Amino acid sequence: MRIVISLVLVAVTTFLGYWLVLDERKHSQAIAYNERGNVLSELKRYDEAIEHYQQAIKIKSNFAEAYNNLANAMRQKGKIKESIAYYNEAIRFKSNYAEAYSNLGITLSEQGRFEEAIGQYQKALEINPDLFRVHNSLAIQLAQRGDFSGAIFHYQQAITLYPGFAKAHNNLGSTLAQQGRFEEAAEHFEKAINIDPNYIDARKNLELARSLVDKKS
Repeated sequence: MRIVISLVLVAVTTFLGYWLVLDERKHSQAIAYNERGNVLSELKRYDEAIEHYQQAIKIKSNFAEAYNNLANAMRQKGKIKESIAYYNEAIRFKSNYAEAYSNLGITLSEQGRFEEAIGQYQKALEINPDLFRVHNSLAIQLAQRGDFSGAIFHYQQAITLYPGFAKAHNNLGSTLAQQGRFEEAAEHFEKAINIDPNYIDARKNLELARSLVDKKS
């Protein structure tokens, strides 16, 4: 009886060992396809990238990162409906996936679905409040709907996290100028130019802000 039990245990252990090795091999294959897809995306060979991401998902059906990357490639091809669906799949398999929420927000914003975009940016920041680009993107949407105090807060967060963020300085300056705070606005336009001397929009904004300061004085 003991021999039979031992043989059964050996068989079960052998099977589990084989299954684990096989599963690990599949995992490695899925990662390899995903990484090749990333390289192809960098080369703007999106059709080929899409095929590799799909292969990765075929091997590992809950591969959230591959869904996110597939969505990015689909967006580059102008397949917005598919892109949104794949971002949602990425989030379904990884509910704390801040990057997928952010990317979905960008896509929704590009489609004019601003309120939905705001919600996605906010979810991304709930997961990771250190995403300075997401603070900037959220601030842009808040400013567009007239929430200037919210926009200013998030621009300031972006700049605090990344002081060299020229676009956030310029955007903050623009929002301050909309509120008639031209001197403060000029300070941020100057900072944007100091970071990026070739920032034409910031130079134009600075010139305008200074002229409006002169008119007030």
